[in-house]
Amino acid sequence: MKNIATILAVTVITYVTSVEKAQAIPAFAKAFTERYVNTSKNADFVASVKEARCNLCHFGTSKKNKNDFAKAMAKTFKKTNFNSTRVREEAETVKKEFDEGFKKILAEKNPSGKTYKSLIDAGMLPGTVEE
Repeated sequence: MKNIATILAVTVITYVTSVEKAQAIPAFAKAFTERYVNTSKNADFVASVKEARCNLCHFGTSKKNKNDFAKAMAKTFKKTNFNSTRVREEAETVKKEFDEGFKKILAEKNPSGKTYKSLIDAGMLPGTVEE
């Protein structure tokens, strides 16, 4: 019986540690990618986003570290409103919310006084780390 318990414990630990970590809010990343990365004609911007991955919105090793762009998104989008069930079942409503929300966010200015849209249009990542 001890062998079975040991094997089960090792199996669970192995599975938990080997599972790839998902993005904190997949709906946000997907919405941004669909609207701005996939439609961009700026190859530098597309490459920068693909290279940055999570660091589009975060910095450092903790997902709790949000850059200014992520903080602007957090003010506009409440993560509890974008769970996978709602995104799937209310797709049209969620799409409109993302369209309106991103329009609002991209019009905002970052700490250096540039709008997030102007940074994206210039081929740069929208978020910067506030120090």
